Amino acid sequence: MTLTNAVTSAASQVGDFLTFATQDESGLLSLLNDILGPLPEPGHPSKLERRAEHVEMLPVIRGWQAQDKSAPATEEQIRQFFTPEELAGLSKETGLSETATMSMVQELLPRCVRRRALHEPFACRIQRP
Repeated sequence: MTLTNAVTSAASQVGDFLTFATQDESGLLSLLNDILGPLPEPGHPSKLERRAEHVEMLPVIRGWQAQDKSAPATEEQIRQFFTPEELAGLSKETGLSETATMSMVQELLPRCVRRRALHEPFACRIQRP
């Protein structure tokens, strides 16, 4: 890592801490819900379920759906479920550093998947047809 990258990363982390960015979940939850699309219906898997099946990680999604308090997702799981463009978009939309975004998505995705399985979605910012 170059000195410039190290300084930039440290500055981003300090900024996230000072603004309590990593404690503001509502915007990121709305964005996650938008990416995941409409709630799945029986026999119609969600976008995340299709992605998980494609990378042979459907059991992970099923575990999150079944458990009230799942462990956080791993960074590897997040990178398999979401494209780099989607992750960058989450960071840009929330104003969080990429590090803070990843950390929050790791915590929030299992909870979001569980709520969606119970048909108790978080409010979406954008209603899609």
